[in-house]
Amino acid sequence: MKKLFILLLVTGVVVLLPFHGVQTTEQKNVSRFAADHFIVKMKKSVDVLAASNPGMSLYEQRIKNLLGSLNVEVKSTKLLFPRDNRKNFMLYSKYELETYHVIYFEGKQDIPSLTEQISKNNEVDFSEPDFIGESAGVKGSNLNISSAPNDQFFNRQWGLSNDGSQKTSTGRTGRRNADMNILKAWEITTGSEEIVVGILDSGTKIDHPDLSGRIWVNTEEVKNGRDDDGNGFVDDINGYNFAYDNSNVKDDGGHGTNIAGTVGASTNNSLGYAGIDQKCRLMVCKNLDDENLGEYSWWAASLYYAANNGARIINMSEGGYDYSKTLENAINFAYEAGSLIVASMMNKNNGDTYYPASFKNVLAVGATDTDDNRCREFTWGGGSNWGKHIAVVAPGNRVYGLDFKDNYNYEVYWSGTSQATAYVSGFASVLLAQDPSRTNKDLREIITSTAQDQVGDPREDKSGWDEYYGYGRVDLYEALNYGKFSSGKKEVREKVKEEEKYEDPVYKDEEPPVRIDDNSDSNSTRAKANDPQDSYRKNRDDNSENKRAKKPKADER
Repeated sequence: MKKLFILLLVTGVVVLLPFHGVQTTEQKNVSRFAADHFIVKMKKSVDVLAASNPGMSLYEQRIKNLLGSLNVEVKSTKLLFPRDNRKNFMLYSKYELETYHVIYFEGKQDIPSLTEQISKNNEVDFSEPDFIGESAGVKGSNLNISSAPNDQFFNRQWGLSNDGSQKTSTGRTGRRNADMNILKAWEITTGSEEIVVGILDSGTKIDHPDLSGRIWVNTEEVKNGRDDDGNGFVDDINGYNFAYDNSNVKDDGGHGTNIAGTVGASTNNSLGYAGIDQKCRLMVCKNLDDENLGEYSWWAASLYYAANNGARIINMSEGGYDYSKTLENAINFAYEAGSLIVASMMNKNNGDTYYPASFKNVLAVGATDTDDNRCREFTWGGGSNWGKHIAVVAPGNRVYGLDFKDNYNYEVYWSGTSQATAYVSGFASVLLAQDPSRTNKDLREIITSTAQDQVGDPREDKSGWDEYYGYGRVDLYEALNYGKFSSGKKEVREKVKEEEKYEDPVYKDEEPPVRIDDNSDSNSTRAKANDPQDSYRKNRDDNSENKRAKKPKADER
């Protein structure tokens, strides 16, 4: 991990030089999974259903018997989705969530081979590694503190109001009004305290003065070591920590605090920065560890929790390279429960598939720079991914925000599709505040239909949907005026049909992505990564020809 990080730093030093003709580089991919456990989904059993609620123990016993026959010593097992006694009973049964278990074992195992072998058993639906993804943003810091305003920082938030003064990472001049049209939108509505946004990330600094009044509170739970509300989680006052399986949602990676503030920092309080939604409540679901890495089981469980506990919007500024049935089913559960899931396209500057962004029931978001062009180089390197599943783009480079260690440090910014995703999540929560009866399908329709088309690089930003900008850069004022005439713009621009959308991008045959050995000597005990053989990657969008989206030419202006 450290070798990879050093490589990215070196690359970042090169690309941050402000000269034209910069050559953008494609970031390589890593397939990673937890080394001490894996996931098993058992087939639903009639015997279990007929028993007097002993389901968990019977499934566990069958798993232990199976692994015993394979000479695997089970250390412990955990039900991935604890039953919530209050809601979504039909969905819980539909997706057979009581049959998902995380299995911890003693010693070392060849996990890809073991899970493949387990999947062949007649009592098992499937087994898979607990893949590891990462946050979709990288931290930076403003070193020129003397140029910062004394007590006003809103002018740094170019994504909300862009005066064109901030250059792109590659040195191009910023473009005035290359933003989300927030100031005009706030004249219509600024949000509602009734809307809950799930922040699935590294945690949040809940005592920060710019956030403390905005954190969701589970009023049915008391901190007493018991599950008072019967939702399957103990002492979940402000959310839950899925990375370390406790109720402490403190941010130890920094990424989550920036995301939470981008969505919903308090506004008009003479402090720090403005959240795009000025009133929503932030539910903290910590599913990344102190290195901003997360196991898919954490992501799946946090989706289940957020949807069951009232998060109408779920922000996932994270992604992994490997397909997982477990994660996809958790996405589908949350979507059918009524949540809009917003996720990052990721930052490798290529057309590869990442999850959860590429799942059908997810709104996938790419990032733009200060000139409205796709961000080909973030402040640290990389670039916004593209692909056939992208929905929209939003500002995502040099997004200033709150610090997870110091309440009075406002010199920190992050860059990536993570930040663009957070903007769109806040955007969606404002739309819900305007009309709480809107469904997740309604929100997707409004966001994509009112996005500004052909505002970016004409070599990529084509009329209608395209694989680089999706339907365009989001515009909150236009979205709040959906169905009306605003800014001289037509009611709803003509949309590209879904079946046509996938025919537009040009693809070419290339070699499969190169794996990077992750010889991490990090001290993280929760997300140690292994690199399986390249042939093991279970990516549902791969085919025998290994097709990938064509890389655009470097910007030569």
